[in-house]
Amino acid sequence: PTVCPCMSFKDAVNEAKQAELAIIPYEEERENSLKEVLAGKKAQTVSIMIGPEGGFDTEEVELALANGITPVTLGKRILRTETAGLAVSSVVLYEFDEMQ
Repeated sequence: PTVCPCMSFKDAVNEAKQAELAIIPYEEERENSLKEVLAGKKAQTVSIMIGPEGGFDTEEVELALANGITPVTLGKRILRTETAGLAVSSVVLYEFDEMQ
């Protein structure tokens, strides 16, 4: 995966929305599970927006949603910033049959 340099949240959203599939794990999301959002998709490019400790602000998630980035829940657990990216990337790779 490519880790982008530091940038404003607005710039990060503009970067992420260029991908075929863009997701933002959000602890307040109750409907879209990561598994459901990935089911049946075969994207060549995927953007995963991982939040800071303490999570994203509601306004940030609303901006992401307005730009076509899908909020997803990771279930009951709230992962630390340093592990969330690895966990979500691993699930994406598995679901897209990149780990056999």
